[in-house]
Amino acid sequence: MRTLFSAIAIASLVGIAAPALADSGSGGSVQRAVVTARAFGVIGFNQIQFYDGRWQIEGRDTRGKTVRIDVDALTGAVMKLDRWY
Repeated sequence: MRTLFSAIAIASLVGIAAPALADSGSGGSVQRAVVTARAFGVIGFNQIQFYDGRWQIEGRDTRGKTVRIDVDALTGAVMKLDRWY
């Protein structure tokens, strides 16, 4: 019984110490992309995905309209911005 509790404790610590794999793409973090999107008026986020060296973000602006923004993963520069009003 003591071994079982030890195994459970170790397994839970390993789960806590594991990094978030979706936090960064190859070369850039999702936090940088979110900060960039917020600077362009995105306040609500529906979808964030990494594809082909860029973060593709879909969300809503202050008017509730859909915004899609592609942010370069390395530089944080906006590559594409679409707004649907």
